Amino acid sequence: MPRSTTSIRLPDELVAALDERAAALGMTRSQLIVAAVEQALDDRSSWSPGFLKAIGAQRTDLDQIVDEMMDAIRARRSRSTARDL
Repeated sequence: MPRSTTSIRLPDELVAALDERAAALGMTRSQLIVAAVEQALDDRSSWSPGFLKAIGAQRTDLDQIVDEMMDAIRARRSRSTARDL
């Protein structure tokens, strides 16, 4: 397969972590990056762009729904205040 070269800029901490992981796996930095990109592009468990767009749509009714839910919870609470967690 023909190969292309690309350059990216990464924070030093990320490069250090990348090198550490590659060494632990017995791979080169480049091999690990290629494997990670292949996995990201082939990830069938990822959410579809349409789904992400749908859940990202602004719901103007959510504030009211949450307020109603919290009122119902407070009304049925056996303690006067919530426990600190």
